[in-house]
Amino acid sequence: MAFLSAFFAGVLSGCASVEARKSDHFDGSRFRNPWTVVDKGFLDVLKWKWTSQAKAWSGWKDLEIRDWENRDPERGEFFVSFVNHATHLIQFPGLNVLTDPIYSKRASPVSWAGPKRIHDPGIAFDKLPRIDVVLISHNHYDHMDEETVERLASTFNPLFITPVGNSRWLEEMGAKRIVELDWNERTALPGINGLVTLIPAQHWSQRGFSRDVALWGGFVIEMGPQRVYFAGDTGYAPLFRDLAEKFPSLDLAILPIGAYEPRWFMQAQHMNPEEAVQAHLDLAPRQSMATHFGTFQMSDEGLEDPAQELRVALEKASVDPARFVVPRPGERFQYGKREVGGAERSASD
Repeated sequence: MAFLSAFFAGVLSGCASVEARKSDHFDGSRFRNPWTVVDKGFLDVLKWKWTSQAKAWSGWKDLEIRDWENRDPERGEFFVSFVNHATHLIQFPGLNVLTDPIYSKRASPVSWAGPKRIHDPGIAFDKLPRIDVVLISHNHYDHMDEETVERLASTFNPLFITPVGNSRWLEEMGAKRIVELDWNERTALPGINGLVTLIPAQHWSQRGFSRDVALWGGFVIEMGPQRVYFAGDTGYAPLFRDLAEKFPSLDLAILPIGAYEPRWFMQAQHMNPEEAVQAHLDLAPRQSMATHFGTFQMSDEGLEDPAQELRVALEKASVDPARFVVPRPGERFQYGKREVGGAERSASD
């Protein structure tokens, strides 16, 4: 998420309690990246905004899709529907998972300032099926949205799975069922034979003025032989090659492609499309799907730049564009019964 959201005045959260072992990413009080240090602070934010040459985004966009209709996957298949930003609905038979959900008008700690959405969510909240599990990759405001977490908790009482240190905020938002994980720890999915593993990410955390007292990460969902990786927010790092060794034969990798300009400021924590293609090559999944783009203007690139630059990067790397898709809000993809390149994609069925 853009650093400005972490510094809005009037938002104070004390340091979160942390229960984690000392490791290459935790010194006993704060978390860190073992690869590249994310060290940009408030003065860097001011420098960025003073020198920014941000491209203007268009105004409000009405989505050109039909109303999303729920449909349950059959045995041996799963669906992935793009909601907006980094929010995806992942549906297995008997289990519905939502990633980094945000339905608020702004990705911000306040309702009157901060990045404002330019279109409605691709799936209206009241159209969501029963949500069993919510994956929260880290505590930035565009990934741990208070209004949405409160609504999910009161409507569905799902299990929230998140990196260690984040339960304090989720509990304050009304979440009753929470599992915290350290990197490479896993937990069973409720009521079904499945697992979720927290995967390392190259990023950082901040909620109010509490910097790096909670961990960040991505997730691998294993449902029988099917494996889905949701990267959350991350810069490019050797973690993708490590992940490929631990989880070969991924069915789907959901990789961020937005919020990457200017590079001097964003590179350590956000991949650009070319780096996302390299991550795809490292992971070698059956298919990749873009995320973290096109809903909130959080950096300097233009609205259409992530998708356009991804196409250029795929061509440069000689990767079939069907292997790395850019979803439309509300679009559903079917996996499991079709080979990659033939994954079904539709706005509504």
